[in-house]
Formats: sequence, structure tokens, C-alpha cells
Amino acid sequence: MSDGTRGLPEGFLFSQHSLNTYSRCKRRFWLRYVARLPWPVPEGDDPLEYEAHLERGRVLHQWIQRHLVGLSVSAEAADEQLQDWWQRYLSFDWSMLPAGVREPELPVIVPLGGHRLYARYDLAALEAGGRCVVVDWKTLGSVPSPSTMERRVQTRVYLYSLARAASTLLGEEVAPQRISMLYWFATRPAEPVWVGYDAAAFQADALRLETTMTEIARQPEAAFSRTERLGECVRCNYRTLCERDALPAAAPAAEADWLDEDLAASLDLSDVPEVPY
Repeated sequence: MSDGTRGLPEGFLFSQHSLNTYSRCKRRFWLRYVARLPWPVPEGDDPLEYEAHLERGRVLHQWIQRHLVGLSVSAEAADEQLQDWWQRYLSFDWSMLPAGVREPELPVIVPLGGHRLYARYDLAALEAGGRCVVVDWKTLGSVPSPSTMERRVQTRVYLYSLARAASTLLGEEVAPQRISMLYWFATRPAEPVWVGYDAAAFQADALRLETTMTEIARQPEAAFSRTERLGECVRCNYRTLCERDALPAAAPAAEADWLDEDLAASLDLSDVPEVPY
């Protein structure tokens, strides 16, 4: 649109990645998800090391998915770091997870306030009449505090969306208190982080997420302003477009959002479980 009121792309799927981007910098959200400018090459101190870390993360997720569906995994040719993560996964006691239904790499779409919220779980483990757990594998170098993980946009989106989708997946009503989330860290496997859920948190998440999505959907382009927190710009490769390229470069975050709408846009979402309005 020429009047500066260009809106979200038709059929836009909100997700933890887009909502987190908006919370960090509205302009970055607009550039990535509305203007859809290509994400530039990382400008960290060692982009090759960064890319290698991303590739290890991709491979680990692929191996775990294959393992969960009963396929063989050949890890002998992998580098030492990746083999170490894999052995830690195999050695971890996963028996605490519900065994009724286990769906790796499960995408779901849930409606909220006239918007659509997309999530893709590394693993959803559910049991009729019992617990429902969404699991996320992490390759972060350090383990954030439980309170930090609880506040993450990813946590709020995943718990809320599972509370909405679990009934469809199991064919029975699932109360929020039956739902929880497990973060498992390949670098610190003995320090998993559990986040519980309940009806109050479910209602709070619904209000917060709907309010944010509605705000985003109604704003004109001019409202997507640059963040005032310059620390966010140091790691942003759009900073040249915002005339903040004089900031010193810094190593990218230890784990990137490599599985997000860029991938979702290339998938056939016709088979994705979608909770009816």
C-alpha cells in the first residue's frame, strides 16, 4: 500500500518467533514478516562457527525425530560435539514422559481472537486421562533459570496452544493443569527445566497473546518503530537499514530460530491439526 498502512500478509500465522521478534523490536518484525526482506548473512565474530552450530542443531533434531519414529540413526560420521549430544539424548531417562501418544515435530494451528497461532513441537507426549507434555530440545551453551524459561514467549505459546490442541489430538477434554512443558538441554542434560500450567495461566496467556496479535494486525507501517534498546541492534543484521550499522558486531545468539515461518511457509499446512473456532 502506498499510504503506509500495509498490513500483514494474507493468512498470516503468528508464532513464538514472530511474537518474540515484535517484543524485541517492532521494526525488525515489519522488515522480516511484512516486508519479508531476506535475512542477511550473520555478522558475528565467526560466522562459520555460527553456521556449524546451526547445522548441528538441525541434525540433532532430525536424529531425534528418526529415533522417535523407530528409524535408524548413523552418527559415526558426525563430529565429536554432535556425537556427544546424541549420546546424552540416548542416555537420558525419557520414561517420565506420557507414553500414550508421542508425536515428534508436530505442527498445530489454533485460533485466537480472529487470528491464527502456529506452533511446531519437537515432541508432544500425551496420555488419555493423564498428562500432556510438550518437549523442546535445546543446544544452548548455558541453561537459563527456570523463571526465565517460564517467561519465554515460546513457553507461553506452546503451553497455550497445546491446551487448545490437546483435546483434538486425544479426543477428550484436557484441563490446563494436565499440561506441562519440558526443556531438555543437550549441553546440560542433567538440568532439564519443567514449566507447569493451570487455568489461571491459560486465561492470562490467552489475553496477552490475543492483545499482542490484535495490536500487530491493526498497526500501520509507521507504528513499527525501531527499538530504543540498542543492545538488541548489536545482534540484528537489519541494523544497516535502521542506520545503526556503526554499532560493534557481536557473536550471534547461541541458538537461532532456524525453524519458523520461513519453514512453515514452505510446508503443506493442509494436514496440520487446526483447532476449529
